[in-house]
Amino acid sequence: MKLGGIEQTKEMVRERRGLPMLDVLLQDLRFGARMLRKNPAFTAVAVLTLALGIGVNTAIFTAFDALVLRPRPVKDPGSLASVFRTTPGETHGWFSYPDYIYYRDHSSSFSDLSLFAFGMAVTSSDLPATSPEATPRIAGAVGFQLPQLLQGGAQPIMCFFVSGNYFPMLGATPLLGRILLPEDDQANALPVVLISGNSWQRRFHSDPKIVGSVLHLNGVAFTVVGVTPLDYLATAASVPDLWAPIPAKIALGVITRQELENRLVPAGFPSGRLKQGVSLFGAQAEVNVLATQLRTQYPEAEGKMSVSVVSGRNNLSGLDPEAWAVVAAAMTAVALLLLIAGANVASLLLARAAARRKEIAVRLAVGAGRWRLVRQLLTESIMMALLAGALGLPLAGWMLHLLIVEIAAALPSFWGTIALEISPDIRIFAYTLLVSCAAGIAFGLVPALQASKSDVNSALKEEGSAFGRHLSRSRLRGILIAGQMAACLVLLISSALLLRGSQRALKIDPGFEARRVAYLEMYNPANLHYSPSRLLQLNRDLIQRIAGLPGVHSVAQASRGPFGGIRWVPVSPVDAAPSIPGTNGNEPPVAGYSFVTPDYFGTLSIPIVRGRNFALREAEGESPVVVISEATARRFWPGEDPLGKRLKIGSEKGTTSFPGEKGPFVASSEVIGVARDVRSMDLRKIDEAYVYLPLSQTHRWTSTLLARTEGDPTPLLPAIGQEVRRVDANLPVMGAPLYTMISMNPYFVVSRIGGVLASIVGMLGLLLACMGVYGMVSYSVAQRTREIGIRMALGAQSVQVLRHVVREGFQPILAGIVIGIVASAGVSRLMAATLFGLNPMDAVSFSGVSLLLGAIALLATWLPARRATGVDPMVALRHE
Repeated sequence: MKLGGIEQTKEMVRERRGLPMLDVLLQDLRFGARMLRKNPAFTAVAVLTLALGIGVNTAIFTAFDALVLRPRPVKDPGSLASVFRTTPGETHGWFSYPDYIYYRDHSSSFSDLSLFAFGMAVTSSDLPATSPEATPRIAGAVGFQLPQLLQGGAQPIMCFFVSGNYFPMLGATPLLGRILLPEDDQANALPVVLISGNSWQRRFHSDPKIVGSVLHLNGVAFTVVGVTPLDYLATAASVPDLWAPIPAKIALGVITRQELENRLVPAGFPSGRLKQGVSLFGAQAEVNVLATQLRTQYPEAEGKMSVSVVSGRNNLSGLDPEAWAVVAAAMTAVALLLLIAGANVASLLLARAAARRKEIAVRLAVGAGRWRLVRQLLTESIMMALLAGALGLPLAGWMLHLLIVEIAAALPSFWGTIALEISPDIRIFAYTLLVSCAAGIAFGLVPALQASKSDVNSALKEEGSAFGRHLSRSRLRGILIAGQMAACLVLLISSALLLRGSQRALKIDPGFEARRVAYLEMYNPANLHYSPSRLLQLNRDLIQRIAGLPGVHSVAQASRGPFGGIRWVPVSPVDAAPSIPGTNGNEPPVAGYSFVTPDYFGTLSIPIVRGRNFALREAEGESPVVVISEATARRFWPGEDPLGKRLKIGSEKGTTSFPGEKGPFVASSEVIGVARDVRSMDLRKIDEAYVYLPLSQTHRWTSTLLARTEGDPTPLLPAIGQEVRRVDANLPVMGAPLYTMISMNPYFVVSRIGGVLASIVGMLGLLLACMGVYGMVSYSVAQRTREIGIRMALGAQSVQVLRHVVREGFQPILAGIVIGIVASAGVSRLMAATLFGLNPMDAVSFSGVSLLLGAIALLATWLPARRATGVDPMVALRHE
């Protein structure tokens, strides 16, 4: 032919059509698949190793996606906006109900503005009494013991309160009946309630006749108007049992109308739908004007207030710096595991490249370019990584499903239902693809470059199999092993510090007796519409019956438990300037407070170190007397006798910590005693200031009871539950040994969960790292069989050969341990706040983990090295 051969013509046509790159890619893919099939054992090990790292990374990102990134399951989530009240030190504050009404009626940027007004547990006489809840398996094993409902009491159910336009704004469609409507917000509207699909299935067995029926909540008849779809969250974090309009709070006795209309009482968080063509910037400009108007009209309540408008499409805008820190820590931990897995695979690729040195040399000899070979080897690496990603994606779903099931089992049932959507979406697929490709390139590039530098003449003659060829590659493998050891050590030391810190929290002396005290909390009995006298009598009857049980020494009453339930109140000496000013300039300092009965100090073994306790008549009359902590005395009267001094407690304007709750105000209270310091507000340090106020059992009702027992109170809890049932079957009571309430401390939760997760990731990393060490030394021994045979033929003893191989194998391990210790020292400083006083450079954690890792790595080095001592010199000299 004039144009040349047929094949040559085909090549020219392909080049002109721009197809060579596609043909080369397809060729690389076919060749890569053939090579992976040719070495199934190598492929399986590499894919499974990477799948573990990619799967754990994907699981963490899937959880982050479900909690933060995934759009809300509502109509057109992109046009939703969340509105927050901002004050100095707080960026995601609540709105009062009058403020919400003002913005709703005066804003023109929103087509609708609704209010999510918190949630609370209510009781229903239409449901059976509580039965024992299953003890969570994993949660209990790792140290979490949440208070549970006492058997036989009334069963609380979670109810969320929303404005009447909430569901219409979100475009909600009921499964049965109708949704809540704006007319349900009217003051004269009939009490109605909406049931979640989850509660409908669980509590009412999917009865279609539920719509129109009457459900008694806190003794008030509510008509069920509809059922939401299963797992319908709207803008909430969990699925409640019930949804009710905001005025239902008044009917249930949660709040009075005067409190609802008080601008100092928090009501909830507004969210709105932006009008067509209105941007977040435009809405922000408008609410700034409205906020200025409110500050002018109500300077006392709104003086330091401003408003921010952020996207309500998902929960991303609601994350605070503390939450971002947790996200960053979790992603860093799983990234280290992926680094270990990738370094392991890189070592395998180096070994495989050495085995393919003759093939690569032949391809170079016949004219293949170095970059062409690199591209081929990278294609094989990426194909392995993609296979690992395909395996890691379902592995991530399985791990996350197991985690959610265990978390749900650990939470009391009336807290609501966890409904996370963890099915893979485009972001999860994209993330898995990105991580897989990045891993394939990152950990395949260096081995590919190393393999493409093969000495053609030596490889074709199969020379230097033992002396010299291994040197540069063993150095590279050593760097990879050192990196694995360092990353593994950071994870394990971090987990050891967190676990030892959280264990230290369990052993910290809080300054009061916690092991032989039962903590009891009546769950919102004020909502039962009992008269004040009946409520007070209810408390007295409970105290009398519980105190009469065998093994109970005393029962005290308090307005809050010794752990958690933090309440702050302004305090200042009367007619004297405080020795330490408040944190906000001219404002007075604050102190924690609690109303307590006189036997509170004896029940908790808190000694009065100076002065005296409350007298019964002082408690019953709630006289203007106070017992303060030692730290309070040092703060206000350093070097002076505080007895007889007077404190102003609270503010004339009133203070509000929670909806419907008003703080104390005593213009002048005499200090009659000083109690020993305790750690009730923060286990990490002594309370900086704390005041105890007298509690009258005939005038003030509180929800907390503390029972002192002879030993562990756990066996007494069923008997206490029966006594509660005898006093009032409608009363839900939570009970737990007091020391278990440490599980509710947020720093303990972060420390313990972080330690457990870091331990799991660290142990997986340790397994992978030791596999890498074992594989590296085994490969080194196999490659140096001839060298070892010559050494032994020249008179080297088995012990000398063993020592030589172990020393060379352990050098990168030792370097990695040193690097890991240095890196862990920096990481530990960042975790200091969650260690409960444990030294960030804790010698036990650093030395113990380092020695453990070194010992396991030494064993992984010694096992293959021992085989080197069994080499027959005659066989080794003939080895190629």
